[in-house]
Amino acid sequence: MRKLLLVVALLMYACTAGAVQFSGTQTGPNVWTYTLTYDPLDNYSICKANTTITISGLSGVVSAGAPTSTDYSNPTANTENLKWTPQVLNAGTTVVWTSSGFGTGNSGVSQHVYGFTITGTGTPGTASFNTSGFARDGTCPTQVLDISGLVAGPTATGGVTVSVPTLSEIALALLGVALLCLGLNRSLRGRFNARR
Repeated sequence: MRKLLLVVALLMYACTAGAVQFSGTQTGPNVWTYTLTYDPLDNYSICKANTTITISGLSGVVSAGAPTSTDYSNPTANTENLKWTPQVLNAGTTVVWTSSGFGTGNSGVSQHVYGFTITGTGTPGTASFNTSGFARDGTCPTQVLDISGLVAGPTATGGVTVSVPTLSEIALALLGVALLCLGLNRSLRGRFNARR
């Protein structure tokens, strides 16, 4: 049983390993700048037509900007990975960047997209973000790489202070299988011991 739990734990780690990363920092009095990092072989708009990055829990956002540069040496990949369209929604409390490009090119190394921006008058703090549409080629829906978490931004009162980690659907399914196996093992052990 311990071996089974170890296998399930390794599978859960594999499901989340290599996921994209999204980070940001305040770079001016009212400006926050963000970087999207693709780990090797990460891709987007594979399982669905559009990919989004959403930051919510913001305050006083007046504008948002598309990324300005990448570290792609391939000109086509560079151009495609700059095609993120920003929207400021819900009276300046949410920003969504949307891309309908064809992907990252399945690079064997980490690649970066720099210069997503938010301009706002809110208090520096942390807001919630999530992604939708990141995955590996040919693996839908088993290797969806979407993430959620906290990121810097203009907020109403300094932002979110408590984070609840999220698991992918696959990781939750594997956890459920592991718990079911553990329960069956204990039940069968109990019956076997009762018969002796």
